[in-house]
Amino acid sequence: MEIVEPTKIDWREEASKNLEYYLETEEGRNKLVEMIRAEAVRLLQQMKARQRVREAVWLSRFCLNCSYLMKGKRGSMKCMKWDVKVVKPFYGKPLWTVILTERGEELKIVDFDWHSKSFSVSDILVEEAIKRVNNGYPYPCFEYRG
Repeated sequence: MEIVEPTKIDWREEASKNLEYYLETEEGRNKLVEMIRAEAVRLLQQMKARQRVREAVWLSRFCLNCSYLMKGKRGSMKCMKWDVKVVKPFYGKPLWTVILTERGEELKIVDFDWHSKSFSVSDILVEEAIKRVNNGYPYPCFEYRG
């Protein structure tokens, strides 16, 4: 037997059903303020807990002149504005591991080697791709390093 939890009524739905109470009485306005505050706190916590979408972006020809680009050891680069790795196109070789499951063995990516090409591509093609990243335009975060 499946246990069904009662659905929690959204604060906007609740307020719209009894709009006069929430707008015309002091108690209703106080409750509405508390519901809005609780929703704002919930959204802030959700945004803080959100996982990063990007870990790396492709190097653009403009990145080398950007004030946000930080070069590190072994040729690594990082965009300080987006807090992501900047890698050359076609770089980022996945590192795999074998996991034993009930259905047998499965492969899983555990990390990336950002200094190795993902597949065999000539350096000329990599340089041409760098020129064409973002259709040849700078990323929106570009700020000229003067």
